[in-house]
Amino acid sequence: MPIKYNLTKFDVLSNKIKKIAQSKNHELLKEDFITITKAIIIASFASGHSWQTYKTISSNKPFIKLSEEEKNEYYEAKNNGWKTITPFDIIEVANINLNDNIFKQWLYSSVDKQEHEIYLKAWDDLIKEFNDACDSVRP
Repeated sequence: MPIKYNLTKFDVLSNKIKKIAQSKNHELLKEDFITITKAIIIASFASGHSWQTYKTISSNKPFIKLSEEEKNEYYEAKNNGWKTITPFDIIEVANINLNDNIFKQWLYSSVDKQEHEIYLKAWDDLIKEFNDACDSVRP
């Protein structure tokens, strides 16, 4: 008898991230860049990857000036941390209920200006995914 698994939308996103991270193909689609950016955001906010940033955002403190640890956590998330995202990291970030203003403060303090557009697009997509009442059924 086959083993049954219940896949959630968080598992699907995590698997998509892993496939991109393990891919040898250097030609990424625009959708892949958005998925990578989602993973960077999740790695930047999940406690297992970015403890100092997680503490700041979970207390809804403003990002007036990023600490050295928070900057290093973002660079680590951008370089390699995004590749190790788990469904639990995604669930944790989804449950933070991060305020858009806090996200934008973090964005303008951390991310290069030319990348703001893709980060805002990825953030909007993540918020929509997080706010879905239930997983959509796919044939």
